[in-house]
Amino acid sequence: MSDQLKSEKTKGGQKKLVFVVFGPQGCGKSTQVARLAEAQKLRVFEAGEVLRQMSLGDEEIHKAVSQGKLISAVKMLEIVKSEIESKHDLVGYIFDGYPRDAGQFSDFETLARQNNWLVAGIFINLSDESAKTRLASRYSLVNGKRIVRQDDLPQVVQKRLRTFREVTLPLKAKFKEEFTLLAIDGEPTVDEVTAEINDAVDRFLGVA
Repeated sequence: MSDQLKSEKTKGGQKKLVFVVFGPQGCGKSTQVARLAEAQKLRVFEAGEVLRQMSLGDEEIHKAVSQGKLISAVKMLEIVKSEIESKHDLVGYIFDGYPRDAGQFSDFETLARQNNWLVAGIFINLSDESAKTRLASRYSLVNGKRIVRQDDLPQVVQKRLRTFREVTLPLKAKFKEEFTLLAIDGEPTVDEVTAEINDAVDRFLGVA
């Protein structure tokens, strides 16, 4: 989308464009967020990566990440506030992994109102079976060896998926009620999902 169209949609730049991408583990959020960020020229706040980096020096965060648990809403709000205050001049954001529960959503909603954000939640749906299959094949190369990330171990994945269904999935209704919800099928190929997201975003911005 052109900067002119974006400016018109956000009322001359008064509103910042903010997307929140969420879905079960393995739905391809990171890839789709990167593509959307490039297309819309927005900064990405990837909560999981931020927390993994911070866990190196914060015992509370380290314990939560290693056990597949959510950190407190207060702690997460501090991190998000620090980010948006330090980057106040940006056109907008894509949040990946935040908000993740009702408490975080309440904080996010307050931030959105205070900062005059134009918000849409992008929900990428994926079955538990597909999620487990995808995560089982994910690994990193360390010194030539395949290493499975600690939070991708089978016992942790099961817990993470259960937490998502119980804690994060209800945010679909909240985004639909308070902002806009763009529902995406995450089962097709990566490129097909990207195309669906682009079409939905264009409709949301009124440029389709």
